[in-house]
Amino acid sequence: MDISTANTESQKHMSDVAMAGDYVTDIGGRGPAKVIIARTFKRLAEMFPHVGEPEKRWTERRVRGFLSGDASTVQFYEMVELHRAAEEAKAERELLAKARKEHADFIAKTASIRALLEHQDEAFHQPELERLGRVPGGADIAGDRGDCDAGH
Repeated sequence: MDISTANTESQKHMSDVAMAGDYVTDIGGRGPAKVIIARTFKRLAEMFPHVGEPEKRWTERRVRGFLSGDASTVQFYEMVELHRAAEEAKAERELLAKARKEHADFIAKTASIRALLEHQDEAFHQPELERLGRVPGGADIAGDRGDCDAGH
């Protein structure tokens, strides 16, 4: 049994196109295909403008071809650029997730401190409770913004 080179080449291109499509998804994030394509195109065009090389400039049509699997080939420079952009997008998402977690931890800690102060001696800790009520993002656990007597 002889395996034709055309069939092997076709499979190779398909796997490259599939990998490029995965990179496009990694770069564009979640959402409808139109949004993924727009985000990916914007990032690639900003990162790799190819000012003196118009034939290498990124187009939405090329990005869409990778995402849908319609592209017949992927050039080496395209794969390298897709890989770099995907790494950068992943790093940004990880940094954002870390910041969100830190913020949520801060809010929880602040709410815990406020609840402890309210429980101990509300009159004595009133200035601190008012300050915590003004913390952006909410240590305001009751939703009263410092009016601790309301509803008690």
